[in-house]
Amino acid sequence: MKKILWLAHEGNMSGANICLLEYLQILQQKGFQNYLICPHEGGAMATRAGELGIPVYCIKHYSWARHLYAPKKHLIARLRRSLRNVIASRQIADLIKKLQPAYVVTNTITTPVAARAARATHTKHVWMVHEFGEEDHGFTIAGSFTKGATIMNRLSAKIVFNSKAVAEKYQAFVPKDKQYFVNNAVMVPEVEIEAYKQNDQLKLILLGQLAPSKNHLEALQAVKICSNKGVNISLSITGKPENMAYHQSLLAFIQNEGLLECIHFTGQVAQPAMVLSQHQALLMCSHREAFGRVTVEALKCGLPVIAANTGGSLEIIEEAVNGYFYKAGDAADLAGKIQLLYENYQLFNRLAIAKHAREKYNEINTGLQLLEVFR
Repeated sequence: MKKILWLAHEGNMSGANICLLEYLQILQQKGFQNYLICPHEGGAMATRAGELGIPVYCIKHYSWARHLYAPKKHLIARLRRSLRNVIASRQIADLIKKLQPAYVVTNTITTPVAARAARATHTKHVWMVHEFGEEDHGFTIAGSFTKGATIMNRLSAKIVFNSKAVAEKYQAFVPKDKQYFVNNAVMVPEVEIEAYKQNDQLKLILLGQLAPSKNHLEALQAVKICSNKGVNISLSITGKPENMAYHQSLLAFIQNEGLLECIHFTGQVAQPAMVLSQHQALLMCSHREAFGRVTVEALKCGLPVIAANTGGSLEIIEEAVNGYFYKAGDAADLAGKIQLLYENYQLFNRLAIAKHAREKYNEINTGLQLLEVFR
């Protein structure tokens, strides 16, 4: 039985961790024995992995990512974090010697501790890249992307990307024979696709983190433009407010522009498919989405998607077939596409949208990609 030791960079259920749980389930069904390292005890990630029967180890470690506009940490704090990471790599190396995995896998670009441990024990390391860094989350790694990407390549036998858009960023640093692709399986239950009557209120949704990178303000500006033109729409915004200043800025815009009746905050949602089924279309306004897990979730539920013309969305959306593109940064263009969808919604075959998405993104296809990586 082939063993794989995985490192999760955080304990909550982030997008990367949801993908990781899917990988664990798929590989488990194919006879692999998985082990998981989490940065602290408890947390939803450790709990979910434990429910799958996957042994979980707690090894505290810190990120080497730094937000571009965040003040630099004090020297003493940086030294303490560096020391803790040295200790973490040694602890992971001891665990590798005990478990003897065929591969060690880091499920994010935000920490190198497992990669360094794998190098020290002469174990193959795989880096799963789920994010751009600067473009989507506003952080850089190892002090600069060039330095971080160079280190990632040096420490890894294989580097796995979730989209061609992300892979393009690494072309100068990762040779072709090291590059692999694994799409998200995006496991969501099938939902009933309700009929939509033309000229009824078009219910839009922004699903995901309530963070500046998701570009909610552009969506609100587009809704205001549509409202001024008499387009009958509403917008639901999901996610837990973690940046309160950002959340307050959105609330202020809604209040000042008179949008209280058509904008609804739902909070964090546990079952995205059920919430999506209550809407007719998804907005994907992120500055640059690495893959677009939320986009695929919406398509699997039969929702057309209006997406910014950047990043991984370009690989998922087909113009006028399962959605529309708008020019990123242009709220007026987004408003125009919302109005176009409102006036032509009957042209979209929601059953066909869901069927195509489920045929392309599923456990079988992702399983084949994973086997290519871990063969």
